[in-house]
Amino acid sequence: MNKQLLRLVQLGEKKPRLIIGLMSGTSLDGLDIAVCSCQNEALEVLHFKTQEYGRVLRARLRSIQSKKEVSLPEVCRLNTELAHLYADWILEALKEWKISPAQIDLIASHGQTIYHAPEHAQISTLQIVDGDHIAQKTGIITISDFRQKHTAAGGQGAPIAELMDQRLFRHHATHRVLLNLGGIANFTWLPSKESGKEIISSDSGPANTLINEAMAKHFGAAFDEGGKVAASGVVHPELLKNLLNDDYFAKPFPKSTGQEDFNLQQVETLIADLSLPISREDLVATLTEFTVQSVALALQSVTEGLLFDMYVTGGGIHNAVIINRLQEVLTKASVKPFEEFGIHPDAKEAALMAFLANEMLLGNTFDVHGKRVSLGKVSLPN
Repeated sequence: MNKQLLRLVQLGEKKPRLIIGLMSGTSLDGLDIAVCSCQNEALEVLHFKTQEYGRVLRARLRSIQSKKEVSLPEVCRLNTELAHLYADWILEALKEWKISPAQIDLIASHGQTIYHAPEHAQISTLQIVDGDHIAQKTGIITISDFRQKHTAAGGQGAPIAELMDQRLFRHHATHRVLLNLGGIANFTWLPSKESGKEIISSDSGPANTLINEAMAKHFGAAFDEGGKVAASGVVHPELLKNLLNDDYFAKPFPKSTGQEDFNLQQVETLIADLSLPISREDLVATLTEFTVQSVALALQSVTEGLLFDMYVTGGGIHNAVIINRLQEVLTKASVKPFEEFGIHPDAKEAALMAFLANEMLLGNTFDVHGKRVSLGKVSLPN
């Protein structure tokens, strides 16, 4: 029997398992690396860091992300180059944390999303970063491509945070919302167990993606640090109104989206069509309020006027304007620190990957469109 397959079988009996979760979102901030201790359905983040993408790499990824026409050689190269870069970053982080690669049981890699097509007749999504290259270079069994089984079973491939949220964070008496502000905003509505109400998990619309694009083009920055640029501008009411008239917001939940639907080029076309004079600061302020209002519309719809605790994760938590405005608009929400669950909010998405890999190893399945499935593909080191 293949010794690596035998190791997989043996890992199913090990308690706890050390799994590295890797996550890079559509905002292209960088790679989140989390070393997680997993035992049954308990998860603890032991170490965490974000390795930022450099300016050149970020630009290369933007050139192939959510574009109808791209350089196929560049897609092919980045699929391999990123895998080697991820492997190097993993090994460097383990050295920093004084952990031997031999102590790590699995790597769980989300990959870098470059296209998402949930409205196509055959739902599809594509993440690059090859798992075989990561496994070969690190010597660690790697689980990757988590979204493909979701779409194969009839799901939209996003969001998949619900799979962990419902198992680890649902409360028997308190209603909760887990909101993630990455490139795209997604949420899980977790009504209390005793309420009998249905869990809803969905994307709400853009979070940081439009803001980041505007910052890159007009300010030469990767993101609006602390929301300072947004705070210096004024929201343009006509532009905001037209942005909120997008057909996406009238679609029923659950739904998913991406930069294919929300990108700066479309915003600029709208501005030109409406002949709107707008400063670069006001543009960032308006896009920031667009994030706030689209999230609020979604959450007000699903929570139906109930009081709820809200836990926020993702890069958007560092934007004070977004967080402060959400607290002002969502009057039924009590914002709580995600650290209450023992996980740093920046580490949640990487921890999700570790959770999914652990569940696959144990043979635990999730309901996706009426089918019981586990997610992820296995890459062996040799």
